Amino acid sequence: MNVKGKKQEKSSGVKRLAFLILLIFLLLGIVTCSRLTEKRNKDGYGENPASSEKAGGVELVIDPNENNGLPSGTEQDLEQGVVIAGRDSMIFSANTKEQEVSFVNPEENAQMYYLTFELRLYDSKGQDYEVLYTSGLVEPGKSINRITLSRQLDKGEYDAVIHVQPYRMNEEKTFTNNADMRIRLLVD
Repeated sequence: MNVKGKKQEKSSGVKRLAFLILLIFLLLGIVTCSRLTEKRNKDGYGENPASSEKAGGVELVIDPNENNGLPSGTEQDLEQGVVIAGRDSMIFSANTKEQEVSFVNPEENAQMYYLTFELRLYDSKGQDYEVLYTSGLVEPGKSINRITLSRQLDKGEYDAVIHVQPYRMNEEKTFTNNADMRIRLLVD
């Protein structure tokens, strides 16, 4: 093996180690967020749900091949999973259909996954929902910043879900496992 081959092999090992360290931190973050969400849900969303506003900032990674019965994708596909930018609340303006949002398909999805977003408003029992908005496919590295709701909302706080559906961009545009982020929708 020549010197160039050894350097490439060493570089590949360093990249794998960096990936594993990143994966460990990401899993720790998910566990922490899960425990915080569980505590917040027990406490009724915490003291001040408006404090997180639109920024959110949590990234969730879902395994696109878990329990879906679809053929597996590439090796990179299985290692990476789907990255979804999360949040726990959003603020909307009352009495208007036009709203500013930040529905992002992170660049980490690297042309493998396109995402669709659906904003659902739940009834007071949390059993039935109304779809307020459904997006088309969003490419990796792109986002939706303005949406038009199906109807105006009055001032108040609402239980809602952002339903994110990833699609593996193969010839069939295969959908994979989805993610539902329960949020508090604050309308002012």
